Amino acid sequence: MRSNISKQEYQRVPMNVGGEMLDAAWLNNLRENNKTKKIYDSDPFVEVYQFRENFYGFLTDLLDGDNNYVWMYLIVGPEKAMLIDTSFGLGRLKDLVDEISGGKEVIVVNTHCSCDHSYGNCQFEKAYGHVDLVDDMNWKQNPGIWDYLFDEDGKSIWVDFEREDLIPFKKYEFIGVQDGHVFQLGGDYDVELVWLPGHQPGHAGYLDKKNRILIAGDAVCGGGVGLSGGSDFFADEHHARDKFQGSNIPSEDSRRTVTAYRDGLVRVSERMDEFDYIFGGHGTNDIDKNIIPSIIETCNKIIADPDCYDYKNGDRLQKMVPGWASIGYFENGV
Repeated sequence: MRSNISKQEYQRVPMNVGGEMLDAAWLNNLRENNKTKKIYDSDPFVEVYQFRENFYGFLTDLLDGDNNYVWMYLIVGPEKAMLIDTSFGLGRLKDLVDEISGGKEVIVVNTHCSCDHSYGNCQFEKAYGHVDLVDDMNWKQNPGIWDYLFDEDGKSIWVDFEREDLIPFKKYEFIGVQDGHVFQLGGDYDVELVWLPGHQPGHAGYLDKKNRILIAGDAVCGGGVGLSGGSDFFADEHHARDKFQGSNIPSEDSRRTVTAYRDGLVRVSERMDEFDYIFGGHGTNDIDKNIIPSIIETCNKIIADPDCYDYKNGDRLQKMVPGWASIGYFENGV
């Protein structure tokens, strides 16, 4: 079962510099025409799409931006389920997972520690991710993580919702694992953590070999690729909207660079016989794997000549990827 927009429809969509038009057209088609779309009473803030027999996409609002969205994914294995990312924690996400999985034990994992991918962790007892996420993930365990979403009168700033719709914060255990760690969902159903730094030092994807898909988080997003290099991912006050979007890892860390991003994708490219499609953290998903060599080629151009960018977005430099969108990076992030 695949989403019902054809390759011809992708090609007919005009694409602007950031890829937003392609994303918007694809998303509108999905939301209007996908027959698997369902909204459950257990969590009405999430649109659920069944992309494969046992693989679901959860689409929810990006709470700190206008008209944008973030994906979570659920794999229902023979004995256990796996929830990949937890968004902001708006609504009863745990109840939704329990309903779809039939109450199976759920393994919660994160691609990275950004607010839109991990703040819902507190609805569960524990979560897993790459070992390089541990310090930052534990630091962000605080009841004040959502404060910046509201103005001084307690009204939500970007998306209309009530504070009580956020499930109250509680501490959870975050467990760091190494690149290549395998999570077992029962029988011979395994999902492997694949380290994909650049967007963040501990950023990771998850390889579902049964479905032949790579859940790539923000390393490869629809309508564009994971922004890489420098401090854009809130390692400093200049780019942070609130203190909990910061990081204990300096902006200049080598794991934040375009080089680290490129090297991670090269490792993945050597395993392209193990998957066919990519599901990212934002925008278009079910992406053909063959975008990866084009991203690598573009990274190589940036590394060879950081001044080869095509345009600027604030203090971020953007380099177009042929047939797709762009890589974002900073002068100090190559």
